[in-house]
Amino acid sequence: MATDNQVRARREARGLSQQALAQAAGLTRQSIGAIEAGRATPAVDVAIRVARALGCPVEALFTTEDPPLPAASELRGEGRAAMVHIAGRWVAHPLAGDELRVAADALIGSGRAELVRGEAEARENFVMMGCAAALGLLADRLNGQRGAGRFIWLARSSTAALAALGARRVQLAGVHLTDGDSGESNVPDVRRHAGADPLVVVTLARWEAGLVLAPGNPRRIRGAADLGRRGLRIVAREAGSGARRLLERELARAGLPAALIEARGMCAASHGEVAGAVSLGAADVGVATRDVAIARGLDFVALAEERYDLALPLGALADPRLQRLLNVLSGAPARRELTALGYDLRGSGERVAEVRAA
Repeated sequence: MATDNQVRARREARGLSQQALAQAAGLTRQSIGAIEAGRATPAVDVAIRVARALGCPVEALFTTEDPPLPAASELRGEGRAAMVHIAGRWVAHPLAGDELRVAADALIGSGRAELVRGEAEARENFVMMGCAAALGLLADRLNGQRGAGRFIWLARSSTAALAALGARRVQLAGVHLTDGDSGESNVPDVRRHAGADPLVVVTLARWEAGLVLAPGNPRRIRGAADLGRRGLRIVAREAGSGARRLLERELARAGLPAALIEARGMCAASHGEVAGAVSLGAADVGVATRDVAIARGLDFVALAEERYDLALPLGALADPRLQRLLNVLSGAPARRELTALGYDLRGSGERVAEVRAA
């Protein structure tokens, strides 16, 4: 809902400073400033506290009306969606599966969108796309603290994330892709997907990717060569993902055909889904990362160490939302939690490269 805000007028009429109103309402001065400027729409309990502090009914401060549909909305799919404002236009990201935990900004369908969150709030959204669960952990930590931005993690493959970044549909893409020709991590793929804006590549962490197995490894799988056994059920990531590239590379080294993946298995849309399939007994083995194996209590056989990088527009380095993310990443609480999940944080935060379109 959009708001017609009378907080400043009422405050000044009573001769109160922002700080005095904030103390009376149990808020921060920054929160009062954001409400007055229309950058934040207060929740019902906050609105009531502000109204009480000003000695007037809530209705005298906030009048609601249906928000206008952004004229340049990009609408794909139907149902609940997270909205993000990028390069002067609105983009809608339909929410499904595990993303149902994300509070929607809009309902979309039949080529139309209805905002269910204030436009000023939706403009604060910072959308991160990538397969690392670390992005979700950081989003939760950031959203639990005061500061600029509302952080949304969409779990997608590295290739999908880079495509979205190049199309200006997200502000940040997570990537772990090893170039088949040079063996270089991430930068060649970032360059192939770069659009008009120069991009910067920053390291998030290093992790181990490998075989995720049932507790105790009952099938006694030691490496990729064992995947050729008759009757073994394999769960694989989709084409274009870093895990799929790794699986195909390891099968080739073992002299096994890539067609084995389709013949023996099922496809999963995330590392979490790979681990879930093995945990539930729907598959015997899959390729994912150590963090999801730890989270699910599964066995793990490492195949490779990979560098997980963040790709983003070079100009975004001045965005206070990104600065918050990098500050949280460098803080001790987040680092302890990520280390406990098997991430190697040596080099975290280092700028790897600046990239322009190939």
